[in-house]
Amino acid sequence: MAKKKPTLARGTLRQGAKGVKVTAKELNQLKATVKGLKNRLLAEARRRQVDAKLIVAARKARQAVNLQITQLRAEGRKLASDLKATLDRVKRHASASRDAQAQVKTLTAQLRRKDQELATKDAEIERLTKEAETRPTPAPSSEVSSALPADEPSRQNPLFPSERSGWNPPSGESSD
Repeated sequence: MAKKKPTLARGTLRQGAKGVKVTAKELNQLKATVKGLKNRLLAEARRRQVDAKLIVAARKARQAVNLQITQLRAEGRKLASDLKATLDRVKRHASASRDAQAQVKTLTAQLRRKDQELATKDAEIERLTKEAETRPTPAPSSEVSSALPADEPSRQNPLFPSERSGWNPPSGESSD
């Protein structure tokens, strides 16, 4: 007989055995690929979790910073208004100080003028006192006393004859 042709089942079996070997190798490669992909997927998931946590933390930080900025702006406005009020007070005080210094200068000038007038009057009083001491006292005459009413004393200032006195000398009577 002639040579038998290999049957399909046999050839398939041989090729199948080869195929099984190849498939086991491929299966190992596929397992390694799956393991690698699984590891990459887990790493990506962890990275995404970290990213999500960072995003949440960044939002919280942004909110905290915005809150602080709002508070600082409000505090800055308050400090600015306080500073403006203080500057206004300083200006008022400086103005009042200048006015007070001007008034002190005016009062000092008046005091000097009054001191000079007082010194002049003191000198005149001393001069008149010395004149009165050196001049003989005149005898009282009846003509001078009759010219003035008896109940109204002389209103002429004895120290300054040119000036009239504003006060009445006590007559010895007590009004108590």
